[in-house]
Amino acid sequence: MLWIGLAVLIVIIAIIVVLISFIRGEFYFSRVRDNDTLSVEVRALFGIVRYRYVIPIIQFKGFAQGIMIKSEVVNKASTKLKDETKDHITKDKVIAYYNEVKVLLENTLQLYSWMKQTLARVECTELKWITRVGVGDAPETAITTGAIWGIKSTLLGFTIRYVKLMTKPRVDVIPQYNQKQFSTEFRLAGRIRVWFALFAGVRLLVRAAKVKGGLRTWIQLALKTRSRVKTAS
Repeated sequence: MLWIGLAVLIVIIAIIVVLISFIRGEFYFSRVRDNDTLSVEVRALFGIVRYRYVIPIIQFKGFAQGIMIKSEVVNKASTKLKDETKDHITKDKVIAYYNEVKVLLENTLQLYSWMKQTLARVECTELKWITRVGVGDAPETAITTGAIWGIKSTLLGFTIRYVKLMTKPRVDVIPQYNQKQFSTEFRLAGRIRVWFALFAGVRLLVRAAKVKGGLRTWIQLALKTRSRVKTAS
């Protein structure tokens, strides 16, 4: 009986440790000349679970074909390429995604409120956004620099409004006078407790269940998205 009690105690402690641990995420984007890189990394269970999604190729093919992207899924623990997909993001696909979001809003009770409450539990651990810009003329470069500062202030103000900022942001716009240049590096890292992520998921299901056909709509869109990803690969 003593060993059984000890085993149960160990299991309970392990569950508590897992629940109070963090799910960590990092979004990174950089553009240097014509080279774009975008990556999303997710880590959980103290780094035991770790996946990295990379988009090393982003090419604008025109308004008709849209944007061609190549994405990779890497298991960082073993540094192995798990999956690779290519896709074109066209105007029609953007409209379709927008319509799907509208459907989810209509089939989930107060989804916007749920998003705000969930984001309030997210802790921002790193925020870096450095941009270098030059248009070949000093006065025009100064005007462009000010405009970019305004855009950044608006976007960052929205981010800081909804999440907990745990670090000092590193944000700058560096003018490159008398030369044509544009490069930017953006990194955003955050974390959320496992227990609250699970709790938020349960609350989302409850809100969907309160709308007639809500759960069925979520399941159908999830299956549709999964099928779309498989087709793209």
